[in-house]
Amino acid sequence: MGLKETLQKWFGTAKETASDLSEKAQPHVEKAVEKAKETAGDLSQKAQPHIEKAKEKVSEMTGSAKEGAAEAKEVVAEKAADVADSVKDAADSAADATKNVADEAADAVSDAADEPSS
Repeated sequence: MGLKETLQKWFGTAKETASDLSEKAQPHVEKAVEKAKETAGDLSQKAQPHIEKAKEKVSEMTGSAKEGAAEAKEVVAEKAADVADSVKDAADSAADATKNVADEAADAVSDAADEPSS
């Protein structure tokens, strides 16, 4: 029975000590929490101008990118129109050449038909 009483005494003492330490630490914990909140607020205020600058830079870059894309679109459209014109010209030339060859062939056939046979 002596062992049981000793253990109860130790655990009781440990429980009381923990409770006392908890009570003593509570004000320090509250101060630490308050200080952390203040520090977070200060950091937020100090970071705000940098955040605003970053937003402005992103807006500027986005605007520049949009302008560049619009210019590129215009250049591509002009080049595509030039290529389309070139293709049309080449197709017209090919059609004319084909017509000329067909006309010459028809003339040659007609001339051959008109020549007397020997």
